[in-house]
Amino acid sequence: MGRNADDDPLVVGTRVVAGEDVAFSDPYVSDAERAAAGRETVAERTRALLAGNRERAAERYASGALADGQEVLRVWCPRDPAELRGRVGLGHHAIWAEGDILHVLWRGDADQVTLSGGIMAPMWPVPDADGLWEASLRVRRLDESVITLSVRALAATDLPFGGPPADGLTWRGPLAPGEDSRDQPLAGEVEEHILQSAALRADRTVTVYVPPAGLTGGPLAGCVLADGEATLSFAQALEPVLLSGAVPPVLLVGVHNAVAAGDGRERSELRGQEYVPGHEPTRFAAHLSFVTDEVIPWATARFPVGGDGPWIAAGFSNGAAWAIGAAQRRPDVFGGVAALSAGVVPQRVAGPSRAVRHYLAAGTLEEGFRRSTREWAERLLAAGVPYTHHEWAGGHDSFWWRRTLPDALAWLLA
Repeated sequence: MGRNADDDPLVVGTRVVAGEDVAFSDPYVSDAERAAAGRETVAERTRALLAGNRERAAERYASGALADGQEVLRVWCPRDPAELRGRVGLGHHAIWAEGDILHVLWRGDADQVTLSGGIMAPMWPVPDADGLWEASLRVRRLDESVITLSVRALAATDLPFGGPPADGLTWRGPLAPGEDSRDQPLAGEVEEHILQSAALRADRTVTVYVPPAGLTGGPLAGCVLADGEATLSFAQALEPVLLSGAVPPVLLVGVHNAVAAGDGRERSELRGQEYVPGHEPTRFAAHLSFVTDEVIPWATARFPVGGDGPWIAAGFSNGAAWAIGAAQRRPDVFGGVAALSAGVVPQRVAGPSRAVRHYLAAGTLEEGFRRSTREWAERLLAAGVPYTHHEWAGGHDSFWWRRTLPDALAWLLA
């Protein structure tokens, strides 16, 4: 969320999120700046809302179930501070489940503490336990969920987008998929190249994963991956499936985004310009031209990829929006789309793209991305476009993106 010139950036507001009153403000102004100006701070508003939020969360805890259509909901009940301190022990955080309720604890000095990642929620201070913060959430399908969380603690001087590094922790239910293969050495090769782009008028890094030699005697399928700086982690999840024969051999060509290329402008704005159609059409078109007219011909000439055969466009989050938009505009280049957690989707299906196959997936806990991905599936269905649509028990999470891309490639290349 950027500045709005019509609003006072020092004002703190309240919005209702899943039945909870949440303080919000301009993210480019710190609480210290508000306090210096004699204005209410976000931390003060959050504390003022806490009693009412706890009361409603206690009622939801007592109700014992999620309503139809709800996937996650804050609950609360009084807890013994000594028992909670024992949960944390000598560390800074703890995570555990009781039935369908996920509990997260964090210990430390902060003015505000928030959860992000698989679940987005403020953490609340534990009564009568200085420095201990909690969040309890009833989650549907918790026993089969993998939820990667970041706990970010903010002092009054920190900006929400510029605070200290977050603590990471992961919940993995007893019925959830196992760990992926990020620590395993690759038999294939990962190469990094810098291309001089005429379309972008700048250099851009491309990371390529080449499957192990001898896996096949024929040409490889080609897949362009947005946010190509993540290529290595996707290759580590993909290679075991390639070696098993469940997915045909595929060349993964990861095109780095502009921020990874070293541009100093604000990350979400510049990445959005290149990845979200309609946000900044000139920039989007230049990036698409770079991929279709420079990267793909370069990769086709350099690697044993299948000549003029159709490529797959793949991405997650805004990168999924790019993959969909790229295939809508260039169905002559892209014959398949792997779109994971697409937040922005077209309002209609372009006629020439009706033969492009789509693999769509999103998490049950990422409400907006889930809704947008489902809406695109409905538009494809109405237009007669071949597609499949899946949902995982989790949120906006790199674990699920890595795990799902091999499934997507298996379906698209079948």
